Amino acid sequence: MSTPIKIQADLPVAWHLDVPPIGSDGVLLLRVLALLEAVPSNYNEDDSAETLRWQGLEARVDLCLLLLGQLLLRDGVLPQVCAIELSGEGACWTHPQLLRVGERGTLALYLSPRIPQPLLLPASLTDVQAKEGGSCLVQAKFELGDIELQDWLDKTIFRRHRREIFERKHVHDE
Repeated sequence: MSTPIKIQADLPVAWHLDVPPIGSDGVLLLRVLALLEAVPSNYNEDDSAETLRWQGLEARVDLCLLLLGQLLLRDGVLPQVCAIELSGEGACWTHPQLLRVGERGTLALYLSPRIPQPLLLPASLTDVQAKEGGSCLVQAKFELGDIELQDWLDKTIFRRHRREIFERKHVHDE
């Protein structure tokens, strides 16, 4: 068995015990995120009028998503940002309150500030280590049960992992 690809990120994260919150379509969310994270086209003097129209349309869609995100957030607040290690199989993060091994729940990840909608991942806690101050280091194993969601989660993690490697290799000295 191969080692899963893991990424580290600082994301708003929430753990919902037992009853999952009313969710959204995780596959659709990850597909939209993939489109938003695609490498944007560069403007070029040689661009055709059609290319410029498409780029303008893309900019308007981006603006609409930003405004929609702000509207959705108006009635709610994102959870606290924390460091998380994420793979297609599970996640590891610090939770502010002590949890118990074996608990089942839903991990809510806010993957992009442009889309303030959580990706809801059912999971069970496989390891909990108490830390000072009442918090704990938590490891969870995802229980997705949806092959398409698993596929899009793996693609998202792989894409972000590639970006991390690219950014490490191409650090610009200023």
